[in-house]
Amino acid sequence: MKLVTKRKITNKKTTKSRKKRKKGLHRKKTSVNKKKLIVVIVCAIIVLFAVGFVGKKTVSFVSNVWPNIISLKDSLTGGKVDKSNVNSDEQFDVGDEDKDTLQKKHNVFIDVGCGGYETGYVTSNIKEKDMNLKIAKKVAKKLAKEDDINVILSRQEDVYLSSDERKALAENEKAEVFVSIHMAGEKSGDASGVETIYQKDSENGSYDLAVIMQTSISAYVKAKDRGTSAYDMSVLRDNSIPAVYIQCGFLSNSSELKNLNNSKYQDELAEGIAQGILTYIDAKK
Repeated sequence: MKLVTKRKITNKKTTKSRKKRKKGLHRKKTSVNKKKLIVVIVCAIIVLFAVGFVGKKTVSFVSNVWPNIISLKDSLTGGKVDKSNVNSDEQFDVGDEDKDTLQKKHNVFIDVGCGGYETGYVTSNIKEKDMNLKIAKKVAKKLAKEDDINVILSRQEDVYLSSDERKALAENEKAEVFVSIHMAGEKSGDASGVETIYQKDSENGSYDLAVIMQTSISAYVKAKDRGTSAYDMSVLRDNSIPAVYIQCGFLSNSSELKNLNNSKYQDELAEGIAQGILTYIDAKK
């Protein structure tokens, strides 16, 4: 005996129309979802580009500014000592001078700016303290070739010295002139040139020394002549001898940084400084 299963009778016309409606709705929803997906993707790409651009600028800004912030903090708080070593190639050594200094008539004090945890301005992995030492030693080498000049450097290594220690060392060595070597830096990156600074209201011959130094340096290097300026600076203040503070250039300026990092330019700069010192000493004779 067979069981007959009743089949549900459906209206074919109705079923077809339903299928059509379903298919239509499906296509419509898919179209809308694709549009939303495209919008989301485009927005995501824009956001990623924006974040990448801002991130790149931020990283660049932080990488340049952060070391200077740390340097300032360490200077104020006596932070940890920077133990990195400066390249000592072609640098002045005490042994370069004649051992017999009794015939030396003029003591010249070259003060090497910054040192130790006081790194100074930092950019592109170049520290001001290292550049100061490199230039100062080149100046010392040139001066040491003169028979009547005895050169004293405030430091020949990466060590920290206070302004008072620098001035006291120059006085103890009975120096005739005090020349402090520095670099400069500022935010815009546009500033450039060489400037010689002397102590405001000084009456010890510092102004005359500054004028001669600036004139001499400008004659030897192709850089903007920023002239001389009078400021109140701790390393110059109450200095008993003619003293100047030379800003040899701006490390924040990419073009000038390239020059300052060039050996030939460094030699020209050192020659200008050395000749300025010799001119001042000769003028006093």
